[in-house]
Amino acid sequence: MEQIKEQIAILMATYNGKKYLGEQIDSFLSQTNNLWHLYVHDDGSTDGTIELLNDYATKYPEKISILDYPSQGGALQNFMSLLERVEADYYMFSDQDDVWHPTKIEKSYQAMKEQEALHSEKPIIVHTDVRVVDGNLRLQHPSYREYGHIYPEKVTCFKECVINVTLGCAMLFNRKSREVSLDRPWKHALMHDGWVTTRTYAENGIVYAIPESLMEYRNHGDNTIGATDGSRFTLGYRISHFSEMLRLNMKQYRMLRSAGYGSIFTYYYYKFRLHIH
Repeated sequence: MEQIKEQIAILMATYNGKKYLGEQIDSFLSQTNNLWHLYVHDDGSTDGTIELLNDYATKYPEKISILDYPSQGGALQNFMSLLERVEADYYMFSDQDDVWHPTKIEKSYQAMKEQEALHSEKPIIVHTDVRVVDGNLRLQHPSYREYGHIYPEKVTCFKECVINVTLGCAMLFNRKSREVSLDRPWKHALMHDGWVTTRTYAENGIVYAIPESLMEYRNHGDNTIGATDGSRFTLGYRISHFSEMLRLNMKQYRMLRSAGYGSIFTYYYYKFRLHIH
């Protein structure tokens, strides 16, 4: 009997992304691991994104599916709507403007299988580092983690999950991680990647950092989030932006609380203890 091959669902939320979209899809088609299928939902583009997607879907119907349902009104809602609708063994999120290295899926999948062998039946995320580049793919920094002062090794459990250390476009997660991400309302989520990571930690899951940059992350000024350097972690920045920092921390705590986190005192204890934010 022929063995059924595991499917990796790449979930892409698009909105007016025609400028860079073709390069991103081409990088999928160049992957050394071919056990993937791309699912795309557009959120109301007017720049020709839909026409470009239709061209690719017509040319590669076995690899690309465009899901037709109403606009969701934002990146978080768009990505989560895809996660709710698509059934697969593993999942990856994709932005519309990056470029994946040819071995990104292969190395992520290999790391996932290794973690699953060690932690059976657990929700698991593996995530890579990325290279920060400008709109023309010129290198700005070889490591997003170093650039943003992000230290995945400091966050080992749910109580320490006081800031997101993963990047959605760099993640691969298993079906169990998807299930726990959808078993609670996500209305307080800040972004899709933070919610999946938070719920995975909340259910005693594994979040494993691959110590390698496996994609070009475009930082071109029009990103929904974009890469920011570590200046926002300095004491001077925190003092001068106190009200903004307080507002962001309250939003972060509400998300954690909706995922099952403890008191706000626990939250701020780990904020100060880990020197993360």
